[in-house]
Amino acid sequence: MMHEILLALLGYTGDLIIDEREQQKSIGVNLSPDAPISDERTFRLAPDISFLEASDRDLIERIITLGFYYRELDRFAAKSRNLSWIRSGCGGVSGGGVSPLSRVAALSNKRKGKPSVYRRAIANGIVEILSIYRSAVLHIEQNLLSESVPILATVTHGLNKFFVLLPPLYELVLEIERDDIRGGQLLNLLHKRLHCGVPQLQTCIQRLLWHGHQVMYNQLASWMLYGILQDQHCEFFIGRQEERDMEQGLSHSDMSEKLAHLSTDDTSLTDWHSGFHISLVFPLWQVSSDLVWKDDYKISGNRCHSFVLLAFVPVRSPLTDFPFCLKH
Repeated sequence: MMHEILLALLGYTGDLIIDEREQQKSIGVNLSPDAPISDERTFRLAPDISFLEASDRDLIERIITLGFYYRELDRFAAKSRNLSWIRSGCGGVSGGGVSPLSRVAALSNKRKGKPSVYRRAIANGIVEILSIYRSAVLHIEQNLLSESVPILATVTHGLNKFFVLLPPLYELVLEIERDDIRGGQLLNLLHKRLHCGVPQLQTCIQRLLWHGHQVMYNQLASWMLYGILQDQHCEFFIGRQEERDMEQGLSHSDMSEKLAHLSTDDTSLTDWHSGFHISLVFPLWQVSSDLVWKDDYKISGNRCHSFVLLAFVPVRSPLTDFPFCLKH
């Protein structure tokens, strides 16, 4: 029974601990690996188990919910870190060597499936947290094997801190996937969840924010130092004008005709004349007081707001104290 519980804690169900979604699959309901995250806990003790007391059954039901949270978080991380979109050729949409007409066609195809570098970065942070959880389960197994009579108290004691961490993280990724949150809105959501009053959870969210900040800093440095827009999935606060035209509903032929008038022999000059725009959806709380705003910067002849980087110091990363904060 203990081995069944330990396996369930890592997302593997069986005869004693069942997954109601897998039961649906057995009767013909197909659940693909890309199926959305379940919004209901589906790990349950098998209904035909009669040798457990009601109190033990309630305790086991509570413990195995961690396994459900772990599996759904792991599924979210696996989907978000999937790099199959690279083969589709959309990775070069914002590159400097692609003509505007080719970029418009790529943008049209990209709307069908929208990966996210920000979501992938957050998934990397979730993987780090789940690795700590797996280490805790392994430590519990070692303790159970060393005891003459394994007891449930050993399991609950070893996983006590994760009852505080995994449910909020599960709710976070559920909201991200349900509302299709990405880019600056994802950083805004994490910043809002950062103020939770639970130190261990706050450290985890801060770690996720750190991963998201790395993407934002790389995009900022690429744009401000080299003039290169590294934004394959339209998540940065600076975007190309044809991407805005796509959002406003202009057809492929309309944009092709518009760009044809701007076409020159110099591809880089055509890229510049195609224009850029700034989206205010991006979280401006990320910008420190060291960033000075001004109004006299022009992009493609259109007056817009911009900022100049004087001194940009990233938010402190909890690299050193992150794993240890979960052990105390």
